[in-house]
Amino acid sequence: MNEVVKDKMKREIMVVANKFLFSDINRESKFYNQYEIDFENIILKNYEYMVRGQAEVNFDYKQPIWYAVVINKNDEIFVYKRWGADSNAWDSRLHNKIAFWVGGHIEKEDENLENPLEDSMVREIEEELNIKPKDIKSFRAIWYINNETDEVSQVHIWVAYLVKVSNSNFELLDWELDNWEFVNIDVLEKMVYSDDYDTETWSRILFEPIKKILKK
Repeated sequence: MNEVVKDKMKREIMVVANKFLFSDINRESKFYNQYEIDFENIILKNYEYMVRGQAEVNFDYKQPIWYAVVINKNDEIFVYKRWGADSNAWDSRLHNKIAFWVGGHIEKEDENLENPLEDSMVREIEEELNIKPKDIKSFRAIWYINNETDEVSQVHIWVAYLVKVSNSNFELLDWELDNWEFVNIDVLEKMVYSDDYDTETWSRILFEPIKKILKK
């Protein structure tokens, strides 16, 4: 574990007890749209903070992750390949995988924001992708993803945003995302389902809903 990852594991991040998230529904792997259940509201009413290293192994809690799919004015999707053994991704199972989202935890420093989920997302998109707020045409939370199929997913819940940007000629500020491009939905479909690419689980889960939106 490199020093960057060690530092991340010491930080306090937002968590929500499963007893609040799943008080009225069964805890299962499911893709929810924003009309089925308002997880965002549940999160904002019941969150607390926990050291990330502890949260990663505490299965009584979920770590909310904002999860942004960035689309340019040509309806092309931002795609990148994670770096390998030198990656800052804390879990080696995520190395070298194709992904078409950017996301992050909500840290305690964001607790005074009006909406820690949305406001931290806009800030991090600027910090990681160098997309200025003025270049974000629109964004909205569309889906919530609960995936219970592996240990990494069992301690996270994703709030997925569709983020439309006017400028796709930016210079990335996060070195880990340096291997990137914008692709249309047909190219992305080949990447998701071809054996020539190792697409990570969360992107596979998200592909079909994205396709429905862009194929309308």
